[in-house]
Amino acid sequence: MSENKKAYLLPGRKGKLDGFIGTLLLNMGYDVYGREIDGAFETLRISKQVEIIQNDLKNGFWDEKSIVIGTSYGAYLFLHSIIDFEKFPAKVLLFSPVLGRSRALANRPIISPPRAKKLLEYRKNNKLPQIDIEVHTGFDDEICDPKLAQEIILGINNSQLTIVEGGSHQLDRDYIKDVLNKFLKYKGA
Repeated sequence: MSENKKAYLLPGRKGKLDGFIGTLLLNMGYDVYGREIDGAFETLRISKQVEIIQNDLKNGFWDEKSIVIGTSYGAYLFLHSIIDFEKFPAKVLLFSPVLGRSRALANRPIISPPRAKKLLEYRKNNKLPQIDIEVHTGFDDEICDPKLAQEIILGINNSQLTIVEGGSHQLDRDYIKDVLNKFLKYKGA
């Protein structure tokens, strides 16, 4: 009997594993695993969140056939979970990842997550892990600064970054569906 395809999903804050992306994955025949950044998990210190995600990845998604998908703050936690490893073997797709401080825009507070400077520091010191990673973020994303995304993501060998013209932090669902279909067609197990 063949094993079902599986994906590890880290949605943004308050996002659900059975939300839009999770449902798409299920409809494509994937078993969906992951963590919701909600409830008790959300109240943990970032070090404990990172440790739990690392354990999840090591115990089921640490190979070339694995698929990891993250959005917003879930993508941020994923990157912090693998940052101290030289290489992460799974195929990774991120949408509108939090990468540090948000953009300074009129009438919007600046959001600064825990460890906000760490990814940029690793980039500047050429210490980012090797990852087969594809990232999509909006040109008008108020949280994921496209310039910061270029600086950090393009510092990863063989990374692919798409900045969506007219896109905000919440990318269009049809766009996400199209990207996910293409990603799984070419990189899926």
